[in-house]
Amino acid sequence: MAGGGKPTLTPKAIIHQRFGANAIYEIEEVHDSAQSGCPGLAIPQKGPCLYRCHLKLPDISVVSNLSKKKKDSEQSAAELALEKLGIRPQNDDITVEEAWDDITGRIKYIFSDEFLSAEHPLGAHLRAALRREGDCCGSVPVAVIATFDAKINSRCKIIDPSVESDPSLVISYVMEAAAKLSDYIVASPHAASLRRKSPYPPEVIEAVATTHASDSLESREVEAVYIPCVGKQIVEPDALDFSSGRYYLDAIAERLCLKDGSQVMISRTLGKASCGSECRLYYAIPMFKSSDNSSETNESSGEELSRTKNHRNARASYICGQDIHGDAILASVGYRWKSEDLEYDDVTVKSFYRICCGMSPNGIYKISRKAVIAAQLPFAYTTKSNWRGPLPREILCMFCHQHRLAEPVFSVSSAPVKSLSDIYRSHKKLKVSGTDDENSRNEKEDTLGLGHGFRCGVKVLTKSQDLVLDCSPRKMYEKENDAIQHASLKALLWFSKFFDDMDVDGSDTDDDEDIKSPSTAPFAVPPILGNGDSSRTTNVPSGKKRVQSITNGSVVSICYSLSLAVDPAHSGDDYWSDGESPREAIESNEDIESEVEAEYSIDLIESNEEIEFEIGTGAMLSHIERAVTQLTVGEYASFNTTLPSAAEALFLAVATDTVRTRWLLSERSHLDYSILLLGVKGPTEERMEAAFFKPPLSKQRVEYAVKHIKESSASTLADFGCGSGSLLDSLLDYPTSLQTIIGVDISPKGLARAAKMLHVKLNKEACNVNSATLYDGSILEFDSRLHDIDIGTCLEVIEHMEEDQACEFGEKVLSLFRPKLLIVSTPNFEYNTILQQSTPVTQEEKHSEEKSESQLPKFRNHDHKFEWTREQFNQWASKLAERHSYSVEFSGVGGSGEVEPGFASQIAVFRREASSEGKEVGVENVAEGSMQPYKVIWEWRKRDEDKKD
Repeated sequence: MAGGGKPTLTPKAIIHQRFGANAIYEIEEVHDSAQSGCPGLAIPQKGPCLYRCHLKLPDISVVSNLSKKKKDSEQSAAELALEKLGIRPQNDDITVEEAWDDITGRIKYIFSDEFLSAEHPLGAHLRAALRREGDCCGSVPVAVIATFDAKINSRCKIIDPSVESDPSLVISYVMEAAAKLSDYIVASPHAASLRRKSPYPPEVIEAVATTHASDSLESREVEAVYIPCVGKQIVEPDALDFSSGRYYLDAIAERLCLKDGSQVMISRTLGKASCGSECRLYYAIPMFKSSDNSSETNESSGEELSRTKNHRNARASYICGQDIHGDAILASVGYRWKSEDLEYDDVTVKSFYRICCGMSPNGIYKISRKAVIAAQLPFAYTTKSNWRGPLPREILCMFCHQHRLAEPVFSVSSAPVKSLSDIYRSHKKLKVSGTDDENSRNEKEDTLGLGHGFRCGVKVLTKSQDLVLDCSPRKMYEKENDAIQHASLKALLWFSKFFDDMDVDGSDTDDDEDIKSPSTAPFAVPPILGNGDSSRTTNVPSGKKRVQSITNGSVVSICYSLSLAVDPAHSGDDYWSDGESPREAIESNEDIESEVEAEYSIDLIESNEEIEFEIGTGAMLSHIERAVTQLTVGEYASFNTTLPSAAEALFLAVATDTVRTRWLLSERSHLDYSILLLGVKGPTEERMEAAFFKPPLSKQRVEYAVKHIKESSASTLADFGCGSGSLLDSLLDYPTSLQTIIGVDISPKGLARAAKMLHVKLNKEACNVNSATLYDGSILEFDSRLHDIDIGTCLEVIEHMEEDQACEFGEKVLSLFRPKLLIVSTPNFEYNTILQQSTPVTQEEKHSEEKSESQLPKFRNHDHKFEWTREQFNQWASKLAERHSYSVEFSGVGGSGEVEPGFASQIAVFRREASSEGKEVGVENVAEGSMQPYKVIWEWRKRDEDKKD
């Protein structure tokens, strides 16, 4: 487009902007049976088929024409939907004058003979208006046109973008446009209604009356919610009586003490009722600034409007997203696109509080997890596989949509990240070798580990592009998606803190300097959601010889129930039990049930048969998590806590009987918890290490190995226990002197993955490597093809064997394979207390024979057969080196060797002594066939032309 303007959005993009995930596209393959010569028979076609798209939106559904491509059918369906909704795609190209013309033309079309029978909510309102009595007959409230006609709404936004935040302005523009049609439309400015000047032809009226006769049914009573504007008054259930043939907006106006339905404002869709029907707010239209003849209005309604103008309804304003003065009604009633009569659904007080709860980031997460009381928006994002519930980015987008904000804008940048080479300089080695000077060695180390990390910032803007929040975390992440999710979560936590959600502690939103926001926000927090009590007192028995037995990063599965209870005699008691809970005891004995219930009032508030969450991320209430971490699988616990202050909104959002729940909350009630631990999935070794070390510990081990490879100028390397080839893969990222690389493992699947990875990398990248081989074999067996290699590596492998097998490997690798250099790493068991955040073992406990198993740290991986302390590892390596004429030096990565409890991964570097060269005995005397038990799984050789290059 000339001039560098914004590109025109496609119909599908516009649908996505307006409806998001509520727009459902279903593609249907269509075969032309006529071409096969057998009409009506479903014969598979060899040629390309055609596609038809069914697009379902909240109010309408359309079916596209046939297209040769799937994407064309989707665009066609979206275009038809926009046409039916009255939305023109090229909005950016419309001038203000054209927008006024469109509004005027649309109003004239709405009151045409043709539109009266249209399948459109406005068509139903027109037909209902014709059945109104007296002066209101045929008059359609302008608020109805402003709410249900998307085309007029979109044109008003072009005239005045502030319409987005104040939809009531549409009424003024519709009235102004209707004034230009004085010969066709009668506008009543003080009643805010429009009607056609000339009556509809009798045949049109008769046809409509015949077709839509079902709209006149017997009287019906619909449950609704009354929201008073005075904060001290409670939200209460209400009933709307829609008499036969009566316009439903007139009934709502009567309940709000207004003259008629023309003075009722209708909000956008706010949520769903229990049966799935849409909820809207109904309230008094604000007084028009241009109105100078207020005396002409009904006297009582004018007084009411004047009185309520000074009272802002904080609760209604919150869920609606705009200022509402006076009382309001939340109801689910109205006409739909294809409806011939009035559709309605009951709305309960619970529905109101769930809408309130779902307006905050924490509430969105709680509702999605079906754990409104127990769950919390986690304060940390770990991995996609461990995150339970909608991802932070999805929650942020939903939050912005609900508050009429623009879609969040993410900006991702990547930058080189230098490894922690200073770790090597701080190693305190028992033996240091090498003749390079310090500066040369430092230069080599600084070239290691150069990779790219991702940093993501997110901005939240209003629809008019005013800044609401600018969140720019400084931390770098290895994966782009992790950076996006972390930035989204940080923004969500800030919003939760802004809303003063009771389940978010301000201390969790650290690094506040990463966030910028104007002093005022585009939404206000109503008093009912100011929950504020961050300090919770719990009666969980913490001092009963129980310690945390489940480590951070573990994913646990629990069954729980939460009940409100009033028990004046035992309200402070707490207990642990491996048997049935008090409630189960009550329910199991029918004879005493009524008697106990009279003394001990219990209401089940929330329960979940199975819910998973990650320990250590704050995904559940702190006292639930603390209790769970002290349980074993199959163990049951129950305890009670005092109620958080101002928690009424959350409890009413899940209560089935809000009247009884209010009574319980008004008494000296407490919350009873019953928890059963169903299962535990421990954190992987990589997951635990990644949480503590940047770069990850696995990468630090590779960098350590590369450093020694460079210093030795080795040409051949064998990786014992190579697995899926992660070390060999990483080695190819660094310039080394290696010409031959070998991997040995007993896992066919791991070797297959390694072969695939190495094949791609070796054929793509230029390096010194001339050959690569992967062997299927046990490292406890000797293969003469690996004899006398330059370097052998065995990183984090021996702990997967039995302890005696690890000793056997040490003997064979140094006596038969005889590498010039051997690097062996294994976990330092003493470091597990830090990784797992377990209670450290004291010196007294170390020597105590009564020490329980729960007091010891666990192995880092469920597949580990053993893990050695520093002393055990040093003894093993020192004895091996002494027996086979090797020297050994000890070091490690992760942590520091000079600070307890040492390195996270302890490393031994064996060097073959010059005096032992040629002293190995028996290798050359063994028959060649028996010396090659390894099976070649994959082999790669560099081509001659590559070598010349």
